[in-house]
Amino acid sequence: MRKWLVLLLLLILVGFCAFFFLLPPKKYIRQQEQVSFSSKAFSRGLFNEATWQQWWPGEKKDTTTFRYKGNTYSIGKKNLSSLLINICNGNDTLITELLAIPLTADSIELEWVGASRPSNNLFHQLQQSRWVEGLNSDIETLLQKMKTFYTQVDNVYPFKIREVKVVDSTLISTSATVDAYPTPTLVYGLLDKLKAYAKLQGANETGLPMLNITAKTNGNYLARVALPIDKKLPDTDEIQYRWMLGGGNIFVTEVKGGPHTIQQAFTTMDQYANDFNRVAPAIPFQSLVTDRRAEPDTARWITKVYWPVM
Repeated sequence: MRKWLVLLLLLILVGFCAFFFLLPPKKYIRQQEQVSFSSKAFSRGLFNEATWQQWWPGEKKDTTTFRYKGNTYSIGKKNLSSLLINICNGNDTLITELLAIPLTADSIELEWVGASRPSNNLFHQLQQSRWVEGLNSDIETLLQKMKTFYTQVDNVYPFKIREVKVVDSTLISTSATVDAYPTPTLVYGLLDKLKAYAKLQGANETGLPMLNITAKTNGNYLARVALPIDKKLPDTDEIQYRWMLGGGNIFVTEVKGGPHTIQQAFTTMDQYANDFNRVAPAIPFQSLVTDRRAEPDTARWITKVYWPVM
């Protein structure tokens, strides 16, 4: 009887030892998600940790620390194409890396990887193993949340950009070069010339006045204005016929504010076109919704910003 008891105890001991040594010393995190979107735009949004609060499904402690299902995620070092993220739960800590790997101009692969530190305690290893299994499931969910959020254009850019078709294709235009930023008085003086010429020629306005201001290298500014009309008119010394491709593609956004806000919108449009590999066949322009001569408060100006693309 004793021999059988000793043999049973030995078998149990051998079993425990075998189980201990067969357990992998490290537990791994590895989750992947492929995204079809501009790789540049997606990465720029993802690496701006201030935006994480907008999609994170759990508690947001600050701009770099978040909680989800009992675990604390802390964003650490930011590399060129990855973020180091520390995950903690009690005494357990896991250093992980979130990589954003561009595959093409319009696709990117997200990969979240990490490995736990091995424990000498068998029971802690078992606990750690269950914890890491749960983390793999949680991280799969978090990657899906990232994908959904950063593939929405309105979440990546500060202005709501739409692509529409060109409607006003027949224009008359004039311009002036000045040594200071063009004032509303100057701009509307040029537009008054166009309106008077259109009326003289029996043409009707079909849309809002257009404006493009270009800073020259010598410190001067070139102000170009245009007026959409319903028929082609002959050129004069000061006024020229201009044409845009009717039905062509054009980006548009509407902004409220003065020159600084409008310039921000142009910068965003440029970035958006570059992110999605679109080329501008013509100069961008403002469409003047508010009569700026009648409204001196620039904070109240409404402007549509257009960026032709192909």
